Amino acid sequence: MVKYTMIDNLSMPERNHEDIQYVLKHFYKVPVDAVMKKDIGSMPIAYEDTHIEDIFSIMTARRHVWIVEGKDNLKLKGVITEKDLLEVMAPKKIKPYAIGGIDIRSLLFGNVLMAKDVMVRKVISVHPNDTIENALEKMKSFRIRRLPVLDDEGKLVGEITIKSMIIQFRKVLNWYRITK
Repeated sequence: MVKYTMIDNLSMPERNHEDIQYVLKHFYKVPVDAVMKKDIGSMPIAYEDTHIEDIFSIMTARRHVWIVEGKDNLKLKGVITEKDLLEVMAPKKIKPYAIGGIDIRSLLFGNVLMAKDVMVRKVISVHPNDTIENALEKMKSFRIRRLPVLDDEGKLVGEITIKSMIIQFRKVLNWYRITK
């Protein structure tokens, strides 16, 4: 049985919806650079020629892998998510009467060997100078929870997730309530 604990409302600043509205309107204008994760070394990164088994290894701890051009060139080439791996792991049922483009990428068929065989090449991204509002609109429109942050040359300089934005928004909201 799960036990739930109540937050002691006496120690919390007064909550009201106007605070949320006020802070959110200003939070929308914050540049992505202020909230994004910048530690490239801790991000899940691989290359187009990374073996699929190594991609699986990375994905045991992460939900995505950014695919870049090379170790010295972080130009983004694609992304692999759990959904992409599901597509190549699940058995394919090809109907003989199917018309049109059939995705026959499959581990079972042996045609998925490298990251480039499964990665999505058209990646939705943001720039460090874009606003949080712009990032949120892209996430909502494309139903994604994370975005790569690319510089002017298309190089990966960070990532931003819905979780990182929620955490930062809560910090700003709490700070606003304490200082007003």
